[in-house]
Amino acid sequence: MSDAALHPHKARFYELDILRGVAALVVVFFHYKHFLLISDAAGFDYAHMPLSAIFMPLYLYGQFFVELFFAISGYVFFWLYAEAIASRHTGAWAFFVARFSRLYPLYIVTLLVVVALQALYPGDDFIYRQDTPLNFVLNLFMVQQWVPYAVQSFNGPAWSISVEVFLYALFFLICFFGWNRPWVLGGLFVAGAILRLMSDPTVDFVRGVPSFFQGGLIYYAVQLLSRHETWRRRVMLWLCVILPVAWIISYVRGFRPVNVLMEPGLMGTWLSVPVFLYVVLPLSLLALGLMQGHWRVKWLSRDSLHRISWIGDISYSVYLIHFPLQLTIMLGLSGLSPAVRLALFGSPLSLLIFMALASGLGWLSFHYLEMPARRYLTKRLRPLLAPSPAVR
Repeated sequence: MSDAALHPHKARFYELDILRGVAALVVVFFHYKHFLLISDAAGFDYAHMPLSAIFMPLYLYGQFFVELFFAISGYVFFWLYAEAIASRHTGAWAFFVARFSRLYPLYIVTLLVVVALQALYPGDDFIYRQDTPLNFVLNLFMVQQWVPYAVQSFNGPAWSISVEVFLYALFFLICFFGWNRPWVLGGLFVAGAILRLMSDPTVDFVRGVPSFFQGGLIYYAVQLLSRHETWRRRVMLWLCVILPVAWIISYVRGFRPVNVLMEPGLMGTWLSVPVFLYVVLPLSLLALGLMQGHWRVKWLSRDSLHRISWIGDISYSVYLIHFPLQLTIMLGLSGLSPAVRLALFGSPLSLLIFMALASGLGWLSFHYLEMPARRYLTKRLRPLLAPSPAVR
């Protein structure tokens, strides 16, 4: 969930902004099930989820759109930062200030809000029950996923931010030493994908590396193909045929829950989660990269895309705010019986209201918390050491 508007002289990639926003909303949609995971209820049944006959794939597999966050971050970072870091135009302090001022203000606010709300919540903590003092310290420094046997705690979805922070540090070192070459990224992607597929599916840390460097590889592929218009057009023609079919198959396939990583047989392999993560998603990212600035329909013009790019602006906000919002709602309704809560949250209207509240709070946070805090921290922190030109 990086900010694609860091350099004024480079046009924003509105398509990726919007895609990032859609991915955030899908993850929030996936976490709606938290409302129905009531310990004293008679188990959890996906049939209770609103409009489950239509949205079952999102309820089952929406979590994997977090990998799309990582891939988009990889694409954007290699686009905006790689050469600047390699050429020493952007140093470690400037890079740190840019990332810290963008990520930390909302991160720390939502962490403290969750601490306060969980203290008020009756009985066990809501959803994330490993809210120990040690995990609080790890969360405070954004390293909660860096330790062995890490678990999600406090504002649980923030686990991916911890992984992103690690990837930012790794990315900076790779570029600083001039290793930002496709073959290096390819090696990291392969190593990360093997580790991802061989690891326990509950280990979240390994989900970031393959997708982040896959995003970087896609960026370099777009740059290569864009130099040869004939090849760009041919690849786009094939993608226009393949991708709609792949997305339809993936969605239809998602109505049947299976092992989240593998299923035997050729058809099972083609329709498995790894194929979605490492074929369908990257090809979609490649298609957007190749089509940037080449759309011929009015509703995909830069002006039209600009008008809806706010979806990407609030992606980070919505992602971090939705669990504190859920906790607030559940705290307010804690006096209701499990049966009443199941009936309430099984309503499509409740789902719509929750998504609207999360989006509205995300918009307010972006404009009145994150951006003012970012400007303030940038102004205060950049002059402290100023070892290199700042990231604009």
